[in-house]
Amino acid sequence: MCREFSQCYSDISICFWINGLSLNQSEAQAACSQRGNSFLPRITNSHVQSKLAEFRFAAGNVLNTDGFWIDVKANDSARFHWIDGSQFAGL
Repeated sequence: MCREFSQCYSDISICFWINGLSLNQSEAQAACSQRGNSFLPRITNSHVQSKLAEFRFAAGNVLNTDGFWIDVKANDSARFHWIDGSQFAGL
């Protein structure tokens, strides 16, 4: 059974959505693409990161303890760091 949960944040013009299924990365990207103008979340600043944390809390039992996919692209993992400044720990 597929349980969906979504929430929009007008102050940063972004919506998050989960469908409650465990998918691999390509399946998750395909599910987003099928929703129209959607893509895996890109954490581009601390405002988006904060709203994603709010969304994860609000999603509660739909998300369970499962993780979720984000869109990450980097040319050199040694130079990659998270928005909060912490180092990238690997794939």
